[in-house]
Amino acid sequence: MPVYNLTIEDYSPVLQYSTQWRTGGSAGNGDVDLIRYSSSSFTVTNTQGTSMSFVYYGFGIQIYGAKRFNHGDYRVDVDNGTTYSCSSTGGTGLPPSNDTFQQSLFDYSTPITESWHSITITNEENKYLDIDFITLQSTIGNENEELITTNLDDGDPAFTYFPPSSWVTNPPNQSDYFGASGHMTSDVNAYMEFLFEVRDAVTLFGPVHPDGASYFAVLDGVAAQSYTTNKTTPQSKVIMYQAFHLGPGQHNLTIGYVPSPLDISQNQPFFAIDYATVYTTVSIQNATNSKGRSNNTGEGRTCVVFTCSHPQPERNTSLTGPANPD
Repeated sequence: MPVYNLTIEDYSPVLQYSTQWRTGGSAGNGDVDLIRYSSSSFTVTNTQGTSMSFVYYGFGIQIYGAKRFNHGDYRVDVDNGTTYSCSSTGGTGLPPSNDTFQQSLFDYSTPITESWHSITITNEENKYLDIDFITLQSTIGNENEELITTNLDDGDPAFTYFPPSSWVTNPPNQSDYFGASGHMTSDVNAYMEFLFEVRDAVTLFGPVHPDGASYFAVLDGVAAQSYTTNKTTPQSKVIMYQAFHLGPGQHNLTIGYVPSPLDISQNQPFFAIDYATVYTTVSIQNATNSKGRSNNTGEGRTCVVFTCSHPQPERNTSLTGPANPD
């Protein structure tokens, strides 16, 4: 069956960082090796006991970072049970640099079954540990099927914005948006609803920004989760929200602006919606057309991927964490 591969950059809100993490190269002494990281970005700590956590649905996950001379030991806890001891020490620190980048810090794909999992990586020394990006895998559909991808722009009828007067359609850096269009708001009372038919999953994307605002997400009326799009460095197409294993039928995702003391900005914080990408297969479409139902025989999963533009959130899946400090 088709495998859905998802790459999550270090600055995504779905990754929950404890305190004492910062954006790499932002401490006043830029890192000459910054361009050797994915998207020229990494999140780093040198404080013992600091951690990054992530909750996901799938069968495989990999964590990537650098192995450098001033890095140390760390541990990885999976599903609050098994603990793995590891090290990211590498190189000599002498020119020419033989530090290595975009290295696998942890790979948990062989013994794992497709279900909900939690993973936490913890720094074990007062040495450096950085996160570059994470990849994860989940299956969609039946054997011998192809993945079908459909983009839904922010103006699609599936999106409804409340109140309409609180949203504008000319956000900053509009050319960076899908279709050069987006919906943006700075109103604390504003929210958006997205109605979709899906077999299994929904993922929200959007950029991070120093003027990014915080927001809440509610899926099918279940407990609100809080995130922030406030980040040190602007980035685009960042994962803002995700939910998996939803089941067949219609679902409602509500995203709304919410003020937060974490939004440190000299300007008015704002939040924007860009577009959604729906991943499906023929078997899922056929099941949806049959009264929107699919049986539970591995008929596949649909992933709905949202993309929001401009500020990006710092999100939790069932976790809530502050934005990374500089």
